[in-house]
Amino acid sequence: MRLPYILLVTFFTLSLNLSGQRFDPAFFCFEDAFLQTKNVPFEDQADMLKRLGFDGIELLGLDKAEEKLKVLKNFRLPLYMVYIQIDIDKEEPYDPKLHDFIKSVSHSGVTLWLHIHSDKFKPSDPEGDKLAVPLIQKLADYAQQYDVNLALYPHSFFWLEKIDDSVRLTEKINRRNVGAVFNLCHFLKTDNRPDLEKKLIGSIPYLAAVSINGADDGNTNEMDWNRLIQPLGEGSYDVLNVLRLLRDNNYNGPVGLQCYNIPGDPSVFLNKSIKTWNKYIGELNKN
Repeated sequence: MRLPYILLVTFFTLSLNLSGQRFDPAFFCFEDAFLQTKNVPFEDQADMLKRLGFDGIELLGLDKAEEKLKVLKNFRLPLYMVYIQIDIDKEEPYDPKLHDFIKSVSHSGVTLWLHIHSDKFKPSDPEGDKLAVPLIQKLADYAQQYDVNLALYPHSFFWLEKIDDSVRLTEKINRRNVGAVFNLCHFLKTDNRPDLEKKLIGSIPYLAAVSINGADDGNTNEMDWNRLIQPLGEGSYDVLNVLRLLRDNNYNGPVGLQCYNIPGDPSVFLNKSIKTWNKYIGELNKN
């Protein structure tokens, strides 16, 4: 019987990481860091991230994508992720410009992380799989021609809501360029907080990306976003432990910094976040 591709990759990755190599994943910044300061030109955003030491950026959809790609090329700032909406029960399930965009980023290491919606099915309802699986398989097969990857992004109150949904769909889709996403703030908002470590470790063989940020701990399901999305280094939740779990369980993909609705000057909270990130990585590589 043929093993799913993702399990074969996992076995190979684990064998590579047994040597105890340095834990130093790529660290990219969400474009939403600049939503509260809309007057910051994209050139200045790219320049800021480059100067602060981020490894790359995520884009919020395809708006002005061609223009932004030129800016990123000029600053030599890699594009890691593009946030793409999928509506599984609509006749046109995603932006019609997506196929051309995929061609434009061919062989550049870009991943489309998909936030997936449905009007017919409630969040986490596996009945929606019968629509989602063939749709994403078709998109994945198209993207594979251009060496573009897909990642399934869990988002509270969307149909694809939890890490369990992301892993389940990744298994069913069974394409080499499709993986799951662990999203810290959305896990804390919608999932069972005490299960976080178990679910994170269980998802690692499937993960294409991880999203982190500062957050408070406690009864997180009842918290607002201002407590669940803070600059890295703020809040009572032990984010370092999330990174430690990733290190100890051989995760070697990229990590993104979620910044949605963080108030204040991006240069301040991003500077604090990158300094905290570097501190965490230093601590994790002491031994």
